[in-house]
Amino acid sequence: MTNRLALHALSVLLGILWCSCVFAQTPDTLRMTLPEAEQQLLQKNITLLAQRFNVDAAKAGVITAKLWDNPQVTFENVLYSHTTKKLFDFGYDGENSLQVQQLIRIAGHRNNAIKVAQSNVKMTEYQFFDLLRTLRFSLHDNFIDLYYKKQSLQTFGRQIAFLQQIVKVFEQQKAMGNIAPKEIIRIKSLLYDLQHDALELSNDIQQTQSDLALLMRVPATTVIEPQLPEALPDVPAQALSYQNLLDAARANRYDLKIAQENVQYNNLNLRLQKSLAIPDIQMGFSYDKQGNFERNYNGLNISMPLPIFNRNQGNIKMAKATLENSKLQLTGTQDQLEHDVMNSLQQALKTDKLMKEFDPGFEQEYTALMHEVEKNYGLHYIGLLEFIDLYDAYRNNVLKMNELKYNRLNALEQINFATGSTIYHF
Repeated sequence: MTNRLALHALSVLLGILWCSCVFAQTPDTLRMTLPEAEQQLLQKNITLLAQRFNVDAAKAGVITAKLWDNPQVTFENVLYSHTTKKLFDFGYDGENSLQVQQLIRIAGHRNNAIKVAQSNVKMTEYQFFDLLRTLRFSLHDNFIDLYYKKQSLQTFGRQIAFLQQIVKVFEQQKAMGNIAPKEIIRIKSLLYDLQHDALELSNDIQQTQSDLALLMRVPATTVIEPQLPEALPDVPAQALSYQNLLDAARANRYDLKIAQENVQYNNLNLRLQKSLAIPDIQMGFSYDKQGNFERNYNGLNISMPLPIFNRNQGNIKMAKATLENSKLQLTGTQDQLEHDVMNSLQQALKTDKLMKEFDPGFEQEYTALMHEVEKNYGLHYIGLLEFIDLYDAYRNNVLKMNELKYNRLNALEQINFATGSTIYHF
Protein backbone atom coordinates (compact mmCIF):
# COMPACT_ATOMS: atom_id res chain seq x y z
CA MET A 1 0.00 0.00 0.00
CA THR A 2 2.83 2.35 0.90
CA ASN A 3 4.65 1.59 -2.35
CA ARG A 4 1.51 2.26 -4.35
CA LEU A 5 1.05 5.66 -2.67
CA ALA A 6 4.69 6.49 -3.30
CA LEU A 7 4.38 5.60 -6.99
CA HIS A 8 1.23 7.65 -7.28
CA ALA A 9 2.90 10.66 -5.64
CA LEU A 10 5.91 10.28 -7.93
CA SER A 11 3.69 10.19 -11.03
CA VAL A 12 1.85 13.32 -9.87
CA LEU A 13 5.15 15.08 -9.21
CA LEU A 14 6.49 14.14 -12.65
CA GLY A 15 3.28 15.40 -14.22
CA ILE A 16 3.62 18.73 -12.43
CA LEU A 17 7.25 19.06 -13.51
CA TRP A 18 6.33 18.23 -17.14
CA CYS A 19 3.57 20.82 -17.14
CA SER A 20 5.96 23.35 -15.63
CA CYS A 21 8.51 22.72 -18.36
CA VAL A 22 5.86 23.05 -21.07
CA PHE A 23 4.59 26.24 -19.52
CA ALA A 24 8.12 27.63 -19.20
CA GLN A 25 8.70 27.06 -22.90
CA THR A 26 5.50 28.88 -23.86
CA PRO A 27 6.31 32.42 -24.99
CA ASP A 28 5.17 35.07 -22.53
CA THR A 29 3.50 38.27 -23.68
CA LEU A 30 4.85 41.48 -22.24
CA ARG A 31 2.65 44.52 -22.73
CA MET A 32 4.45 47.73 -21.89
CA THR A 33 4.40 51.44 -22.53
CA LEU A 34 7.38 53.46 -23.69
CA PRO A 35 8.16 54.87 -20.20
CA GLU A 36 8.13 51.32 -18.82
CA ALA A 37 10.49 50.17 -21.56
CA GLU A 38 12.81 53.06 -20.81
CA GLN A 39 12.84 52.09 -17.13
CA GLN A 40 13.86 48.56 -18.13
CA LEU A 41 16.67 50.03 -20.24
CA LEU A 42 18.05 52.06 -17.34
CA GLN A 43 17.96 49.14 -14.95
CA LYS A 44 19.11 46.22 -17.10
CA ASN A 45 21.00 47.28 -20.23
CA ILE A 46 24.42 45.61 -20.19
CA THR A 47 26.28 48.29 -22.14
CA LEU A 48 24.92 51.03 -19.89
CA LEU A 49 25.79 49.14 -16.71
CA ALA A 50 29.31 48.44 -18.01
CA GLN A 51 29.86 52.12 -18.78
CA ARG A 52 29.05 52.97 -15.17
CA PHE A 53 32.01 50.84 -14.10
CA ASN A 54 34.19 52.84 -16.50
CA VAL A 55 33.17 55.97 -14.58
CA ASP A 56 34.15 54.28 -11.30
CA ALA A 57 37.49 53.27 -12.83
CA ALA A 58 38.16 56.85 -13.96
CA LYS A 59 37.39 58.13 -10.45
CA ALA A 60 39.89 55.60 -9.09
CA GLY A 61 42.47 57.23 -11.39
CA VAL A 62 42.01 60.50 -9.48
CA ILE A 63 42.69 58.69 -6.22
CA THR A 64 45.87 57.25 -7.72
CA ALA A 65 47.02 60.67 -8.94
CA LYS A 66 46.56 62.15 -5.46
CA LEU A 67 48.69 59.53 -3.72
CA TRP A 68 52.20 60.44 -2.62
CA ASP A 69 55.12 58.26 -3.65
CA ASN A 70 56.19 55.69 -1.08
CA PRO A 71 59.54 56.16 0.67
CA GLN A 72 62.22 53.64 -0.20
CA VAL A 73 64.13 51.98 2.64
CA THR A 74 67.39 50.08 2.12
CA PHE A 75 69.11 48.14 4.92
CA GLU A 76 72.46 46.42 4.53
CA ASN A 77 74.30 44.14 6.97
CA VAL A 78 77.61 42.36 6.67
CA LEU A 79 77.21 38.82 5.37
CA TYR A 80 80.46 37.51 6.84
CA SER A 81 82.87 39.51 8.96
CA HIS A 82 86.50 38.49 8.45
CA THR A 83 87.45 40.42 11.55
CA THR A 84 85.06 38.74 13.98
CA LYS A 85 84.71 35.51 11.94
CA LYS A 86 80.93 35.74 12.24
CA LEU A 87 77.97 35.53 9.86
CA PHE A 88 75.46 38.37 10.06
CA ASP A 89 77.33 40.10 12.82
CA PHE A 90 74.93 42.51 14.52
CA GLY A 91 77.32 43.13 17.39
CA TYR A 92 79.40 46.17 18.18
CA ASP A 93 82.09 45.32 15.63
CA GLY A 94 79.61 44.31 12.87
CA GLU A 95 78.91 46.55 9.89
CA ASN A 96 75.40 47.62 8.82
CA SER A 97 73.92 50.60 7.06
CA LEU A 98 70.50 52.14 6.47
CA GLN A 99 69.17 54.42 3.74
CA VAL A 100 65.77 56.10 3.50
CA GLN A 101 64.82 57.97 0.31
CA GLN A 102 61.74 59.94 -0.67
CA LEU A 103 60.83 61.24 -4.12
CA ILE A 104 59.75 64.89 -4.04
CA ARG A 105 57.72 65.95 -7.05
CA ILE A 106 58.23 69.57 -8.06
CA ALA A 107 57.06 71.92 -10.82
CA GLY A 108 53.42 70.97 -10.22
CA HIS A 109 53.81 67.37 -11.41
CA ARG A 110 51.30 66.00 -8.89
CA ASN A 111 48.73 68.79 -9.26
CA ASN A 112 48.85 68.59 -13.05
CA ALA A 113 48.42 64.81 -12.95
CA ILE A 114 45.39 65.22 -10.66
CA LYS A 115 43.79 67.73 -13.05
CA VAL A 116 44.35 65.39 -16.00
CA ALA A 117 42.71 62.52 -14.08
CA GLN A 118 39.76 64.74 -13.08
CA SER A 119 39.28 65.77 -16.71
CA ASN A 120 39.26 62.10 -17.69
CA VAL A 121 36.48 61.50 -15.15
CA LYS A 122 34.39 64.22 -16.80
CA MET A 123 34.88 62.72 -20.24
CA THR A 124 33.95 59.25 -18.98
CA GLU A 125 30.78 60.61 -17.39
CA TYR A 126 29.92 62.46 -20.61
CA GLN A 127 30.47 59.22 -22.54
CA PHE A 128 27.99 57.52 -20.21
CA PHE A 129 25.30 60.14 -20.86
CA ASP A 130 25.97 60.16 -24.60
CA LEU A 131 25.64 56.37 -24.63
CA LEU A 132 22.36 56.77 -22.74
CA ARG A 133 21.17 59.25 -25.38
CA THR A 134 22.00 56.80 -28.18
CA LEU A 135 20.45 53.78 -26.45
CA ARG A 136 17.31 55.72 -25.56
CA PHE A 137 16.87 56.77 -29.19
CA SER A 138 17.41 53.19 -30.37
CA LEU A 139 14.87 51.95 -27.81
CA HIS A 140 12.24 54.51 -28.83
CA ASP A 141 12.81 53.91 -32.53
CA ASN A 142 12.50 50.11 -32.24
CA PHE A 143 9.51 50.43 -29.92
CA ILE A 144 7.54 52.67 -32.31
CA ASP A 145 8.64 50.68 -35.34
CA LEU A 146 7.50 47.42 -33.74
CA TYR A 147 4.12 48.91 -32.83
CA TYR A 148 3.24 50.00 -36.36
CA LYS A 149 4.65 46.89 -37.99
CA LYS A 150 2.38 44.79 -35.81
CA GLN A 151 -0.52 46.99 -36.83
CA SER A 152 0.30 46.22 -40.46
CA LEU A 153 0.64 42.51 -39.72
CA GLN A 154 -2.86 42.50 -38.22
CA THR A 155 -4.18 43.85 -41.52
CA PHE A 156 -2.38 41.08 -43.39
CA GLY A 157 -3.78 38.49 -41.02
CA ARG A 158 -7.36 39.66 -41.45
CA GLN A 159 -7.06 39.76 -45.24
CA ILE A 160 -5.41 36.35 -45.38
CA ALA A 161 -8.13 34.83 -43.18
CA PHE A 162 -10.83 36.31 -45.43
CA LEU A 163 -9.18 35.06 -48.65
CA GLN A 164 -8.64 31.60 -47.17
CA GLN A 165 -12.35 31.43 -46.43
CA ILE A 166 -13.14 32.64 -49.97
CA VAL A 167 -10.83 30.01 -51.48
CA LYS A 168 -12.47 27.30 -49.38
CA VAL A 169 -15.96 28.32 -50.54
CA PHE A 170 -14.83 28.76 -54.16
CA GLU A 171 -13.24 25.30 -54.15
CA GLN A 172 -16.60 23.89 -53.22
CA GLN A 173 -18.32 25.96 -55.90
CA LYS A 174 -15.71 24.94 -58.46
CA ALA A 175 -16.37 21.26 -57.74
CA MET A 176 -20.00 21.92 -58.56
CA GLY A 177 -19.06 23.82 -61.73
CA ASN A 178 -20.39 27.18 -60.52
CA ILE A 179 -17.09 29.13 -60.69
CA ALA A 180 -14.58 29.38 -63.48
CA PRO A 181 -11.09 27.98 -62.65
CA LYS A 182 -9.36 31.22 -63.63
CA GLU A 183 -11.19 33.13 -60.93
CA ILE A 184 -10.08 30.84 -58.11
CA ILE A 185 -6.52 30.78 -59.50
CA ARG A 186 -6.43 34.58 -59.38
CA ILE A 187 -7.75 34.62 -55.82
CA LYS A 188 -5.14 32.03 -54.78
CA SER A 189 -2.45 34.14 -56.41
CA LEU A 190 -3.56 37.14 -54.37
CA LEU A 191 -3.61 34.96 -51.23
CA TYR A 192 -0.10 33.64 -51.81
CA ASP A 193 1.14 37.15 -52.46
CA LEU A 194 -0.33 38.32 -49.16
CA GLN A 195 1.14 35.36 -47.29
CA HIS A 196 4.58 36.05 -48.77
CA ASP A 197 4.44 39.71 -47.75
CA ALA A 198 3.15 38.75 -44.31
CA LEU A 199 6.05 36.32 -43.87
CA GLU A 200 8.60 39.00 -44.75
CA LEU A 201 6.94 41.47 -42.39
CA SER A 202 6.82 38.82 -39.65
CA ASN A 203 10.55 38.18 -40.03
CA ASP A 204 11.19 41.90 -39.89
CA ILE A 205 9.07 42.13 -36.74
CA GLN A 206 11.06 39.30 -35.15
CA GLN A 207 14.34 41.12 -35.78
CA THR A 208 12.97 44.41 -34.46
CA GLN A 209 11.60 42.67 -31.38
CA SER A 210 14.94 40.95 -30.82
CA ASP A 211 16.77 44.27 -30.97
CA LEU A 212 14.28 45.78 -28.53
CA ALA A 213 14.50 42.80 -26.18
CA LEU A 214 18.30 42.99 -26.13
CA LEU A 215 18.17 46.65 -25.15
CA MET A 216 15.91 45.83 -22.20
CA ARG A 217 17.38 42.36 -21.46
CA VAL A 218 14.02 40.69 -21.92
CA PRO A 219 14.12 36.87 -22.40
CA ALA A 220 14.14 35.72 -26.01
CA THR A 221 10.94 33.72 -25.44
CA THR A 222 9.01 36.87 -24.52
CA VAL A 223 6.67 38.46 -27.06
CA ILE A 224 6.71 42.23 -26.64
CA GLU A 225 3.45 44.06 -27.26
CA PRO A 226 4.26 47.79 -27.36
CA GLN A 227 1.49 50.13 -26.23
CA LEU A 228 1.25 53.68 -27.53
CA PRO A 229 -1.27 56.20 -26.18
CA GLU A 230 -4.24 56.97 -28.36
CA ALA A 231 -3.60 60.72 -28.20
CA LEU A 232 -0.09 61.20 -29.53
CA PRO A 233 1.58 64.61 -29.12
CA ASP A 234 0.77 67.29 -31.62
CA VAL A 235 3.74 68.58 -33.54
CA PRO A 236 4.04 72.35 -33.30
CA ALA A 237 6.98 72.06 -35.65
CA GLN A 238 6.23 75.44 -37.18
CA ALA A 239 6.70 77.00 -33.75
CA LEU A 240 10.19 75.56 -33.51
CA SER A 241 13.09 77.62 -34.74
CA TYR A 242 16.41 76.30 -35.92
CA GLN A 243 18.29 78.62 -33.58
CA ASN A 244 16.34 77.48 -30.50
CA LEU A 245 16.96 73.83 -31.34
CA LEU A 246 20.63 74.56 -32.00
CA ASP A 247 20.98 76.31 -28.64
CA ALA A 248 19.35 73.33 -26.93
CA ALA A 249 21.74 70.96 -28.72
CA ARG A 250 24.79 73.01 -27.72
CA ALA A 251 23.65 72.92 -24.11
CA ASN A 252 22.64 69.26 -23.93
CA ARG A 253 24.57 67.20 -26.50
CA TYR A 254 27.09 65.13 -24.59
CA ASP A 255 29.13 64.23 -27.66
CA LEU A 256 29.83 67.98 -27.99
CA LYS A 257 30.74 68.13 -24.29
CA ILE A 258 33.09 65.19 -24.81
CA ALA A 259 34.83 67.02 -27.67
CA GLN A 260 35.09 70.19 -25.57
CA GLU A 261 36.43 68.33 -22.56
CA ASN A 262 38.86 66.45 -24.80
CA VAL A 263 40.43 69.79 -25.76
CA GLN A 264 40.66 70.70 -22.07
CA TYR A 265 42.15 67.30 -21.28
CA ASN A 266 44.85 67.71 -23.92
CA ASN A 267 45.61 71.23 -22.69
CA LEU A 268 46.14 69.86 -19.19
CA ASN A 269 48.21 66.99 -20.56
CA LEU A 270 50.43 69.41 -22.46
CA ARG A 271 50.95 71.38 -19.25
CA LEU A 272 51.79 68.15 -17.45
CA GLN A 273 54.32 67.08 -20.10
CA LYS A 274 56.01 70.48 -19.99
CA SER A 275 56.29 70.27 -16.20
CA LEU A 276 57.81 66.80 -16.49
CA ALA A 277 60.73 68.38 -18.36
CA ILE A 278 61.86 69.53 -14.91
CA PRO A 279 63.11 66.43 -13.07
CA ASP A 280 61.94 65.42 -9.60
CA ILE A 281 64.18 65.58 -6.54
CA GLN A 282 65.19 62.51 -4.57
CA MET A 283 65.87 63.27 -0.89
CA GLY A 284 67.23 60.74 1.55
CA PHE A 285 68.85 59.94 4.87
CA SER A 286 71.72 57.48 5.23
CA TYR A 287 73.33 55.81 8.23
CA ASP A 288 76.53 53.76 8.25
CA LYS A 289 77.67 52.04 11.42
CA GLN A 290 81.38 51.80 10.75
CA GLY A 291 81.98 51.67 7.01
CA ASN A 292 82.67 55.38 6.64
CA PHE A 293 85.34 57.80 7.80
CA GLU A 294 83.73 57.86 11.23
CA ARG A 295 81.70 55.42 13.24
CA ASN A 296 77.87 55.78 13.21
CA TYR A 297 78.00 58.08 10.23
CA ASN A 298 74.69 59.72 9.22
CA GLY A 299 74.02 62.11 6.41
CA LEU A 300 71.43 63.84 4.27
CA ASN A 301 71.53 63.35 0.51
CA ILE A 302 69.74 65.09 -2.36
CA SER A 303 69.82 63.90 -5.95
CA MET A 304 68.19 64.79 -9.25
CA PRO A 305 68.91 63.95 -12.89
CA LEU A 306 70.31 66.79 -14.97
CA PRO A 307 67.95 67.67 -17.86
CA ILE A 308 70.69 67.78 -20.48
CA PHE A 309 69.68 65.14 -23.03
CA ASN A 310 66.13 64.16 -22.09
CA ARG A 311 63.85 67.14 -21.54
CA ASN A 312 60.69 65.22 -22.41
CA GLN A 313 60.79 66.71 -25.92
CA GLY A 314 58.99 63.78 -27.59
CA ASN A 315 56.02 63.69 -25.20
CA ILE A 316 55.66 67.48 -25.35
CA LYS A 317 55.57 67.40 -29.15
CA MET A 318 53.08 64.54 -29.10
CA ALA A 319 50.86 66.41 -26.61
CA LYS A 320 50.88 69.51 -28.86
CA ALA A 321 49.86 67.46 -31.90
CA THR A 322 47.12 65.70 -29.93
CA LEU A 323 45.81 69.07 -28.73
CA GLU A 324 45.56 70.42 -32.28
CA ASN A 325 43.85 67.21 -33.37
CA SER A 326 41.25 67.53 -30.59
CA LYS A 327 40.55 71.13 -31.62
CA LEU A 328 39.81 69.98 -35.16
CA GLN A 329 37.59 67.20 -33.83
CA LEU A 330 35.68 69.76 -31.79
CA THR A 331 35.10 71.85 -34.91
CA GLY A 332 33.91 68.77 -36.77
CA THR A 333 31.53 67.86 -33.94
CA GLN A 334 30.09 71.37 -33.96
CA ASP A 335 29.54 71.20 -37.71
CA GLN A 336 27.89 67.78 -37.43
CA LEU A 337 25.65 69.03 -34.64
CA GLU A 338 24.37 71.91 -36.78
CA HIS A 339 23.55 69.57 -39.66
CA ASP A 340 21.85 67.06 -37.32
CA VAL A 341 19.58 69.76 -35.92
CA MET A 342 18.69 71.12 -39.37
CA ASN A 343 18.00 67.65 -40.81
CA SER A 344 15.81 66.63 -37.89
CA LEU A 345 13.85 69.88 -38.10
CA GLN A 346 13.25 69.57 -41.84
CA GLN A 347 12.19 65.94 -41.47
CA ALA A 348 9.72 66.86 -38.73
CA LEU A 349 8.27 69.73 -40.77
CA LYS A 350 7.78 67.62 -43.88
CA THR A 351 6.24 64.60 -42.17
CA ASP A 352 3.99 66.81 -40.06
CA LYS A 353 2.80 68.68 -43.16
CA LEU A 354 2.05 65.46 -45.00
CA MET A 355 0.27 63.97 -41.99
CA LYS A 356 -2.00 66.99 -41.63
CA GLU A 357 -3.04 66.78 -45.28
CA PHE A 358 -4.82 63.47 -44.61
CA ASP A 359 -8.44 63.43 -43.53
CA PRO A 360 -8.56 62.10 -39.90
CA GLY A 361 -11.58 59.95 -40.75
CA PHE A 362 -10.12 58.57 -43.96
CA GLU A 363 -8.78 55.37 -42.44
CA GLN A 364 -12.04 54.42 -40.74
CA GLU A 365 -14.04 55.20 -43.86
CA TYR A 366 -11.68 53.18 -46.03
CA THR A 367 -11.77 50.23 -43.63
CA ALA A 368 -15.58 50.31 -43.53
CA LEU A 369 -15.61 50.45 -47.32
CA MET A 370 -13.40 47.37 -47.55
CA HIS A 371 -15.74 45.43 -45.27
CA GLU A 372 -18.53 46.21 -47.73
CA VAL A 373 -16.29 45.26 -50.67
CA GLU A 374 -15.53 41.87 -49.09
CA LYS A 375 -19.21 41.32 -48.40
CA ASN A 376 -20.26 42.33 -51.92
CA TYR A 377 -17.59 40.19 -53.55
CA GLY A 378 -18.70 37.20 -51.53
CA LEU A 379 -22.18 37.81 -52.86
CA HIS A 380 -20.82 38.32 -56.43
CA TYR A 381 -22.08 41.90 -56.56
CA ILE A 382 -18.68 43.10 -57.81
CA GLY A 383 -16.26 41.47 -60.22
CA LEU A 384 -12.89 39.84 -59.58
CA LEU A 385 -10.75 42.56 -61.15
CA GLU A 386 -12.46 45.34 -59.22
CA PHE A 387 -12.13 43.37 -55.99
CA ILE A 388 -8.40 42.73 -56.53
CA ASP A 389 -7.73 46.38 -57.39
CA LEU A 390 -9.56 47.59 -54.30
CA TYR A 391 -7.88 44.98 -52.12
CA ASP A 392 -4.37 45.89 -53.30
CA ALA A 393 -5.13 49.58 -52.92
CA TYR A 394 -6.39 49.03 -49.36
CA ARG A 395 -3.35 46.97 -48.36
CA ASN A 396 -0.96 49.55 -49.78
CA ASN A 397 -2.89 52.32 -48.06
CA VAL A 398 -2.68 50.61 -44.66
CA LEU A 399 1.05 49.96 -45.05
CA LYS A 400 1.76 53.52 -46.19
CA MET A 401 -0.32 55.05 -43.41
CA ASN A 402 1.43 52.98 -40.74
CA GLU A 403 4.77 53.88 -42.26
CA LEU A 404 3.82 57.57 -42.28
CA LYS A 405 2.74 57.40 -38.62
CA TYR A 406 6.05 55.77 -37.76
CA ASN A 407 7.97 58.39 -39.74
CA ARG A 408 6.12 61.15 -37.92
CA LEU A 409 7.06 59.86 -34.47
CA ASN A 410 10.54 58.98 -35.65
CA ALA A 411 10.99 62.58 -36.82
CA LEU A 412 10.10 63.79 -33.33
CA GLU A 413 12.57 61.32 -31.85
CA GLN A 414 15.19 62.62 -34.26
CA ILE A 415 14.65 66.12 -32.83
CA ASN A 416 15.06 64.76 -29.30
CA PHE A 417 18.18 62.89 -30.37
CA ALA A 418 19.68 65.82 -32.28
CA THR A 419 19.14 68.26 -29.42
CA GLY A 420 20.05 65.82 -26.63
CA SER A 421 16.86 66.78 -24.77
CA THR A 422 13.30 65.56 -24.42
CA ILE A 423 11.28 68.10 -26.36
CA TYR A 424 8.53 65.62 -27.26
CA HIS A 425 7.10 63.04 -24.87
CA PHE A 426 5.20 59.89 -25.80
